[in-house]
Amino acid sequence: MNTRRGGRIQGLVSSLGGATLGLFQFVGGLALLFRDTLAHTVKGPFSGRPVGAKAFWTQAVRVGPRAVAVVFVVNFFIGMILALIGGKILMDLGVTAYVGDLLGVGVVLELGPLLTGIIMTGFIGAALTAEIATMVVSEEITALRTMSLNPIRFVVAPRLLAVLLMVPAVTLLGDFVGILGGAIVAEAVLDVSWNSFFEHAWDALETQDVWRGLIKASVFGLAIGSIGCYQGFRVEGGAEGVGRVTTNAVVTSIIAIIVSDAILNYFLLFRF
Repeated sequence: MNTRRGGRIQGLVSSLGGATLGLFQFVGGLALLFRDTLAHTVKGPFSGRPVGAKAFWTQAVRVGPRAVAVVFVVNFFIGMILALIGGKILMDLGVTAYVGDLLGVGVVLELGPLLTGIIMTGFIGAALTAEIATMVVSEEITALRTMSLNPIRFVVAPRLLAVLLMVPAVTLLGDFVGILGGAIVAEAVLDVSWNSFFEHAWDALETQDVWRGLIKASVFGLAIGSIGCYQGFRVEGGAEGVGRVTTNAVVTSIIAIIVSDAILNYFLLFRF
């Protein structure tokens, strides 16, 4: 019995140790990837090896339009749902007019960045991982290294910078659509006029709320881009390996977004 129990404890400790080492390896790899990307972005123009503007623009055009339609649909109906639920509570309290305050702050500060980040994880993060993993499997990355071309500069940097730019941009558009969905419900169901709704939403929103939402969106974009690219380089095997790292990238990115959202809420709302 003692031997069996000791074996179980040893196995548990070994599993926890392996998981901890894997986590540190993952975080360290992400940090190194971001450091190299930042170095090529900042130092590249001064050393005559800048990140290609054409490659960056191509990736930006692909990243934004790919997810914008789904972001609009989801944010529109989330705005309607929030207006229905919040409006019911406010109606019971006799302050239905404040539904505009609820939608303005709730969408811009929390729901807009969070939902946009999760949606773009499925569209953009998965695509980044699959593309880079396919390049690794087909030995295109090896070919770049053979020609003394840095894969971080030519493959990662344009994609990561494009995601960092487009996630906040799409988030702003999604915020507007979400508030619009709430305004429609407010007028049709809660008998709150458009003028009253938008006046309350505008008065409730502060400039720092918009910046807080954009900071969140930027952090989410960094998580999506860096995790997607990093997982692509970790592929092993053929097509099965590509599918596996793509799934891992999406799941890991969603977890990172939710955890970082909780941390950012604490610091942005209570510390700054």
